[in-house]
Amino acid sequence: MMTTYTNPILRGMRPDPSIVRVADTYYLVNSTFEYYPGISLSKSTDLLNWQPISSVVTTTAQADLTQAKSNEGIFAVCIRYFAGAFYVITTNFAEFKSFIIRGVLNDAGEICWDKNRVELDIMGIDPDLYFEAGKTFVQFTGYIDKSGTKAIQQVEINLTDGTILHGPKVISYGTGGRDVEGPHIIKKNQIYYLLTAEGGTGVGHMITIFKSDSLWGPFKDSNNINPIFTNRDRADEPLQNIGHADLFQDQQDNWWLTCLGTRPATVGFTQITNLGRETLLYPVTWNNTWPQIYNGIPSQTVDLTNFPKHAAVLPHHQKLKSFVDTFDHKQLSPEWISLRNSLGTDLVINNGVLTLHGRETTLSQATTPAFIGLRQTEQHELFKITLDSANTVINSGKIGIASLINTDHYAAILVEKKQNNYKITRYQKVADLEVTTVLGTTTELPTVFEVSNQLDTKTFRVITKSEEFSFTTSSLHFSNEAIAALNTGDIQGLYAIGDAQLAIKQAERKTLTD
Repeated sequence: MMTTYTNPILRGMRPDPSIVRVADTYYLVNSTFEYYPGISLSKSTDLLNWQPISSVVTTTAQADLTQAKSNEGIFAVCIRYFAGAFYVITTNFAEFKSFIIRGVLNDAGEICWDKNRVELDIMGIDPDLYFEAGKTFVQFTGYIDKSGTKAIQQVEINLTDGTILHGPKVISYGTGGRDVEGPHIIKKNQIYYLLTAEGGTGVGHMITIFKSDSLWGPFKDSNNINPIFTNRDRADEPLQNIGHADLFQDQQDNWWLTCLGTRPATVGFTQITNLGRETLLYPVTWNNTWPQIYNGIPSQTVDLTNFPKHAAVLPHHQKLKSFVDTFDHKQLSPEWISLRNSLGTDLVINNGVLTLHGRETTLSQATTPAFIGLRQTEQHELFKITLDSANTVINSGKIGIASLINTDHYAAILVEKKQNNYKITRYQKVADLEVTTVLGTTTELPTVFEVSNQLDTKTFRVITKSEEFSFTTSSLHFSNEAIAALNTGDIQGLYAIGDAQLAIKQAERKTLTD
């Protein structure tokens, strides 16, 4: 029997987790903000090893992300299963619209999502779905006065068209701290529980809980119960910013909690966060009225010695795998994401080659450049692409590799053609500072592009058959601390500008040894 596992269970930018179980399969959604496709979706049969599957939002009718600024777009997501269908609810901050998308399993075991959404007329974010006695209830966080006071509110809706049937009514102000958000309602032993996140998404983040005999409240806590789970006063813990949780049950009716947290890198006397918020998992037991989450401390290693019933439903050891894509299928792996919209015909997979056609737009613009990337999932990690020289055409454009956290903080190593030579250039943007440095020229078309991530640095490389060009920059420039926001994490990927065609035959993301 397995007795330990390691958090996160989903690594890299996977915030705001919500899990639902259907038969023996668990489905997990995460927020995606300005990245496309929207609302990432993963499935698992053992809770520790998750397979990314096709995302929920794939059309602008479902959610229009084309005008999303950095750190906007798809906010907190919730998934539930009711009357034979999946229901996902979220807010697209770029439109400031909250909505529900319905999906059903087909004969192949794939979820087919409705191409249109059901909009809700609520003024808030972080919506949650709760079903009871054939009725549908939505909880959300929003301002209730001009002073900026936040509260958890509730409405009853018509699930078919989103019409509000009752409410909104305030059901909780939280514990009185800042930014009460991320509500989820569960019911156990005829008692309703309201799970929330408070304290902001930074180091003060915490999970709190309240209960009521009525779905409409009042929801109250008891002395010394809150915060029920946090590392806000444990600076030495490797996991920080613990919050935004969801409770669910496994096949044997054991309770679990999933939540988000970060793995900051310690550099000198500071901590920087490049991976964004990730998905964590903890066993839950019940002590009379209230849940007890693990041993009360959000640790990276989870020891199940004292949780034998939970351990019994984890049949497989956790496997942390490298990602290697040789483009053997016409359909793009769901690991890949673009910015704000589909790349359409500018992205083609054929005969084991992925081809990215350049666009005039750049990473500095809040639009959809010719960029497709993968989440950085480890602090020590290599991202590498191998060119297909026969199908790579530069003409008057540029091809390369880039790493970004938003429109104002990114770096790229780019190749352009100058007569019979290829010029290698460093291009980097840090807030309003732009750096352009020629690293050299070569007569050979490069064969490999790399980004080598370390705790405190990123090294960008272009490799030809006989030469190597590189530059190294600080990881701090790509951190949540640098942009003063904690929604997203670093994305690394292919980048093509103008009249260029970047073709690759392999992409790889693997952990580096310290």
